[in-house]
Amino acid sequence: MQTARRAAFVLLIVWLAPLAVNAQAEVLSPKAQALAVALAKLKEHPNDFAAQEYYLDTFPRNYNEFLQLFDLDRELYFDSHDYISILPSLAKTHELQVGQLLVGLSKNAHYEADAPGDLRDVTTEYGSEHTKIFARLLLRLSATDRAHEITFLADAENFGGYPDFQKLIDNLKSLGQQQLARAFETARTKRKKQPHD
Repeated sequence: MQTARRAAFVLLIVWLAPLAVNAQAEVLSPKAQALAVALAKLKEHPNDFAAQEYYLDTFPRNYNEFLQLFDLDRELYFDSHDYISILPSLAKTHELQVGQLLVGLSKNAHYEADAPGDLRDVTTEYGSEHTKIFARLLLRLSATDRAHEITFLADAENFGGYPDFQKLIDNLKSLGQQQLARAFETARTKRKKQPHD
């Protein structure tokens, strides 16, 4: 009898789960719903060039739109890491497009936990892996935007646990981008002198 009840309960959960997912999808804004669909397609077909393009085209293009979807108490807050952390993997086939997206978002960003922190981490990861293009994109920014972006990327409490930051500096130096490397080093030094929040 106990086994039959458990089996019935499991069947009920399996039957209701898709309804719960559909109900959640219905309350999402059109932008959030489009991004959720794009991520699902990308996860289903990670090597599909069209799915990759669709995801990048659907992803927010400026920091305010980014926060409207991923900030605390926003529609995609709880899954924000999944949406953001996939971006560096797309740079294998969309190196420039991912760089433009990340630099464009980060130039106005302010460090906070959760989604902005993930943005900082994936931007630094991208910069450390695709340093030549990243440097070119940074140099296209105004001096103010570039300084803001570097400060954002250097906003870390523990640089020992943030190895991509040093890798980025080392790669900039090896490419002859001494001025950019020094800007990152200066931002790190300033951040280390600030009290930890």
